[in-house]
Parts: sequence; C-alpha cells; structure tokens
Amino acid sequence: MGNWEAEIIQKIIACDNIIFWHRNNSKSGFRINGFINHYPDFIVYTKSEKIVVIETKGDHLDGSDSEVKLKMGKEWANKAGDKYFYFMVFENKPIEGALSVDEFVKRFTQM
Repeated sequence: MGNWEAEIIQKIIACDNIIFWHRNNSKSGFRINGFINHYPDFIVYTKSEKIVVIETKGDHLDGSDSEVKLKMGKEWANKAGDKYFYFMVFENKPIEGALSVDEFVKRFTQM
C-alpha cells in the first residue's frame, strides 16, 4: 500500500460508521468488468449496511484511465442496488464526477 492509499484509509477508519474495511488485491480481488478490468483499492462495510467501493488517485497520476474507471464504477453502483456506492477520490484535483479527499470524508461520514 502506498503512502497516499494509507493516508486515505486512515481517514476512513477514523470515522465511527465502519464495521470493516478490506484492501482489495490488484489483479486478483474484486473487479468491475468492462472495456478494462477495474480493481478498486478499498471495500468498506458501514454500520448502515452499505458497501462502499473506493478508488484512490494521487495527483501524480495522469488519469489516462480514470474517466473510464469512474464511469464503470458509477454504473456498477447504479446496477448493484441502493446499498452499494462507488467513489473515486483524488488527492487535490479530482476529475469531473470524482471527489477530493475532504469532499469524500464529508460524504462518507454521513452514510
């Protein structure tokens, strides 16, 4: 786990609405199938019985596949049901439809 991912999960586990979290294994864990296989970074289960899938993106990443992954993740969440959520979280500069860290934490704590 990189420093950026560790920073994000620390902010998530500081929230009091979590039952458990899981670091998804790249290339062998949960994946969202599409034009590309997308392996989000974290899966979190909340006290309100919501499953939250999170893809983290540091500002150093070029985001060449981020738009495709974001679209796939949102579509997966829409089809999975009302207890499933997908978020793409950027360090500072999110692409359209993604969130900054502060926006994500604010939204996550309300789930």
